[in-house]
Amino acid sequence: MNKRGFSLYLTFLVTTVVFMLVTGSQEISRMALDLSRSDAVDTLVFHAADGGLERGLAKLRKSFAPFIMNYSTTLNQNRQLLVKVVAEKQGNFINLKASAILCEGKREISTRSLARLEINNQPGRAGSGRFVEAT
Repeated sequence: MNKRGFSLYLTFLVTTVVFMLVTGSQEISRMALDLSRSDAVDTLVFHAADGGLERGLAKLRKSFAPFIMNYSTTLNQNRQLLVKVVAEKQGNFINLKASAILCEGKREISTRSLARLEINNQPGRAGSGRFVEAT
């Protein structure tokens, strides 16, 4: 049996196995990085919508009347955060809805909508209504 040929075959086999392991771990690392970025974006948009609700509550404390409010924030050269807050009258209550959209260029990356339902005209947190995730 030719030992040189066997060592070449063994070297090729070990190199192939190492290549497959490296390629697989690179794919797993890339997916983990994508998931962590996605979580960070979702958290950012959630807090932007929650901040919109808080701004809306502050505006309702000044004047308990329906309104629509829009504002935006530029995060970097390519990303912009758009927030829309709508207060609608329903009987003696006002329902407050806030939507936040994170855009990269013209493309929407993530969206989140939150609401406070049945807000009444009382001071403090007693009149702030029920917090829900809007659809």
